[in-house]
Amino acid sequence: MGKWMLAFCVFWAYIGFGQYMLIWYADMPEETEFFITRNTESWWALSMLLVIGRFFITFGILLLRSIKKEPHRLCIVAGWIVCMQMLDMYIIILPALHGTGVHVSIWDLVSLIAIGATLGFAYLRVVARTSLFPVRDPRLIESLKLTN
Repeated sequence: MGKWMLAFCVFWAYIGFGQYMLIWYADMPEETEFFITRNTESWWALSMLLVIGRFFITFGILLLRSIKKEPHRLCIVAGWIVCMQMLDMYIIILPALHGTGVHVSIWDLVSLIAIGATLGFAYLRVVARTSLFPVRDPRLIESLKLTN
């Protein structure tokens, strides 16, 4: 799982840089407005936090084998990636609404909790219906003892 997380971390940076470079090189006013808004005022700090947190920190951490071999550490990294994904969605959506700078409100937190609760409820309903382990698999014990 850690190798996949590292691969998608690099893929996210590749796609993000590719879009940025293409829009910057084309210099089309209707496209560059997206980046101009996010690279000015208080949005700039969040944009830099996203680039550093979503790629550089995650990439550096996922290069370590010890992190990828221990599931609880990998869960912490996965939680970090989810937080950075939420920041990414925040940066994509809110500058179009506020424009002038970061305006944090209680509704940001309420919407996050509502979406998280809805997805969590749906996930738990699906998981409760079936077994998470292949109970009738003749090699189940052997596969549970396997370490990579």
